Amino acid sequence: MILSSLRRYLGPPSWGISSGRGPLSGLSPRADLFLFASELTSINRPTVECLTPADHRSSESPFSVPRERLRLAYVIDRIEDWNLGGTETQLAWMVKVLDRRIFEPVIFVLQASAGAKAKDLGCPVLVLNEPNVKSRVRSFRNLQSTLKHFQPHIVQTFFIDGIFYGTLAAWFNGVPAIVQSRRNAGYWQKCRHALALRAVNLAVDSWQCNSRCVARMIHGTENVPADRIKVLRNSIDTDHFSPATADERFAVRQSLGLPLEAPVFVSVATFRPVKGLLTILDAAAKLRPRLPQAQFLIVGRGPQQEELAKEIAQKDLHETVRLVGAHSDVRPWLAVADVGILASFSESSSNALMEYMSMGLPAVVSDIPANRELVSEVFFSPGNASELADQLMWLWQDKQTQRRIGRDYRLLAMQYGKGAFSKNLQDYYLNLVANIRSRNSL
Repeated sequence: MILSSLRRYLGPPSWGISSGRGPLSGLSPRADLFLFASELTSINRPTVECLTPADHRSSESPFSVPRERLRLAYVIDRIEDWNLGGTETQLAWMVKVLDRRIFEPVIFVLQASAGAKAKDLGCPVLVLNEPNVKSRVRSFRNLQSTLKHFQPHIVQTFFIDGIFYGTLAAWFNGVPAIVQSRRNAGYWQKCRHALALRAVNLAVDSWQCNSRCVARMIHGTENVPADRIKVLRNSIDTDHFSPATADERFAVRQSLGLPLEAPVFVSVATFRPVKGLLTILDAAAKLRPRLPQAQFLIVGRGPQQEELAKEIAQKDLHETVRLVGAHSDVRPWLAVADVGILASFSESSSNALMEYMSMGLPAVVSDIPANRELVSEVFFSPGNASELADQLMWLWQDKQTQRRIGRDYRLLAMQYGKGAFSKNLQDYYLNLVANIRSRNSL
């Protein structure tokens, strides 16, 4: 059934120039990639921009377009919701900003879930297993067979199962270029993971990270060559996440039943221990005697839901802390807030912090390397609830500093907008192809 879905998208597997798909003139995928690379010199890469679907259908082009589109296969473990997870959100951005005149993306999801196909990304999303089927062997075989039919030029992997299964399936199929995405600082890794990654890394051509701290981590712990690592920052929709006006803030507070003048602190996070949400609850309890009207809004969901609810009950924080659930659009919750909070013990590059920045929302964040790559203030020691409470109190009282940080954050966020991300991503793939061709011609 999976192959039939792919065939419906691809058309008949009669590879050749006339079909516009597959290896040119019956060559191998690697030789096909080299032919593609030889045409890259005709592309004025700085002009590559994000195009709307209507633009994709246009016959006019500001630069010479290769006769063969570059086929990209993205392999990921599971999609619960495209709008909630940081990696899922960024993957959705990646496929949306690709110029369809040059790139042809397909997403391969190893585990079935209701959220996998719940959003139109403008490219096929293929789920490789039926619901309730957890066979790892079947997942690998399904992935290998569908990749063989699609014949991608590049396979890019996400999450731990995606990395192992995707890399091996791509290697068995002779895919010319294999890319690993590393989007966390390795807090979950055990010794066995590092050893297994070192083994599978032998088949990888390039590593794509979203922060310098992750790049340093994989270079140091896995001996990944520094010249094979590319730091590609997360992107943020700066048009959508724009600073709220006073009227909007007033209206949304009314609609959400929030006090109009009370201090409101917000945290957007998956409910997992690494996000430090228990620290926020402790800080709320410590701050309540000094700032009794304060409201803490925690936006998200996850396996720590029950534990957080029990902690709120034990600390009698029902009137202070609200677990508002997961929302595909968190902008209204940011619009009503005075200060954002990021309490994580580990991050690679926080989407939540970038959303705060784009909204012009000042924030108090844990003092970890990834956060210092994005902002220069206001920090607290991870896990230190007293310090977090003190920083929130100080920032709430200092309105001038609030406004200054908000303006600074908004300016910083603008460099991570769609246009810059689109150009950087597409340049990365085109340069990857050219570099692989260059290495193999030596």
